[in-house]
Amino acid sequence: MVAGPISSANTPDSRNSAQNSVEIYTGLIRENLSPGGIIAELRKGTNQSKARKPLPDRYFIGQELDWEAPSVPVVLTVELPFWIMVPYCIQNIAISGHVFKVEIRDDYIERYARVIIDSRLSCIYIGPDNPSNFNPVIAKQLKKARIPFMDRKCKTTLCIHSSCNRSVLELINQDKKPKHAARAYLKSLCEAHIEVINNIVQCYRLSTYDYFAYEVSPWDVPIWFIRSELVDERIVLLDYAQWDQKPQIHNNVTDPPETYTLIEPSALQSAMTLEPSAGEFELLDALNFMERGDHTGAIRRITTAIEAQLQSALYQELLKLHPANKVAMELNKTKNNFPKRLDQYMALSKRKLSKTLTKDLNATREIRHSIVHSGLRISFLDRGRAQRCIDTGRWIFNWLENVPARRDLREKKIGMRSLGRHHTLFYAEITDQGAIVHKPGPLD
Repeated sequence: MVAGPISSANTPDSRNSAQNSVEIYTGLIRENLSPGGIIAELRKGTNQSKARKPLPDRYFIGQELDWEAPSVPVVLTVELPFWIMVPYCIQNIAISGHVFKVEIRDDYIERYARVIIDSRLSCIYIGPDNPSNFNPVIAKQLKKARIPFMDRKCKTTLCIHSSCNRSVLELINQDKKPKHAARAYLKSLCEAHIEVINNIVQCYRLSTYDYFAYEVSPWDVPIWFIRSELVDERIVLLDYAQWDQKPQIHNNVTDPPETYTLIEPSALQSAMTLEPSAGEFELLDALNFMERGDHTGAIRRITTAIEAQLQSALYQELLKLHPANKVAMELNKTKNNFPKRLDQYMALSKRKLSKTLTKDLNATREIRHSIVHSGLRISFLDRGRAQRCIDTGRWIFNWLENVPARRDLREKKIGMRSLGRHHTLFYAEITDQGAIVHKPGPLD
């Protein structure tokens, strides 16, 4: 492995030094492969069958990790989806009593073997745009095998100096051992540092009023590179970011795989005449905002969706009692009183929203009130509360709409539609000791 030691630079003048060069060989190119092995991997591809091993009697993810192992320095490298308009610099970011050193760089490139892909699986180098940094042995082997490489210029790239459990990195570096738990650990470690990124971004926005910068979530920064003296590793925060092609679905072990499909062409053509119910696009926005990390916006949208659907449902009930020209007047009586409007609908329809959902609805509306009137922001770390608001809000929307076919569309095959979603296995947070990934309770 040719990557230099972790940068100890403290001034911008050192940015071109060999020590500050961050070279990460990931994906198809592994630290434990010789240049010849690298070429073989590139030729061979990644779809290799593996012998199946018998399942253990019991297993809890993370049990193979040494949670008490000492920490070692690491550098987390991540590209932002926008520019931070500041010259190269090193910033000290204090969070929860711990200070992170963060390099803000605009001179990074990614070098790819054969093809540039979003997942960065074919990325063989990330670092300063300096030809002397690239491993000449690997370059020679690529040339000999006639495997082309190409560069991609990165936007603003952050190098966050942090620490990581040593045993996790050692496990990643062992070729024949399962790495699922170690990668889950590193994924949680990276996610914890999103707070560091957003601290920089928000302070930058306050200081510049740059229109294009914004708070990020795993959706915005899904690909990370972890570098240490032990290992260099690419970490992907959500499965969707690894989909360079549509996934192949196996219905059973004997049938050939099928391309992941949610709708057939003929059904999509028929859907071109489909009309949304009241608030349905707001409901769709809420679901999407959750995946994109805009949890504050998701709560606002789900509340609006419910209010719009309630107005529509009450309108239909009032039409049974009043002529159309008087319905608008009746609706206007509860225009600014949502609880009264809901009570009126339940009385007229003779339907009752459950106490549990009523409690959840009130809680969601209180959060929305704090968002609108007090500037409450739901952060990535509090996404669990937002997810409950969206899930229960969807159920309430279904109840108000009262159309079984539309309810079934939303509630059935959720597992299939959830492929690629973000999930976290280990809880991580920033303390005065730095970013900490906590040992799961069942392992204590």
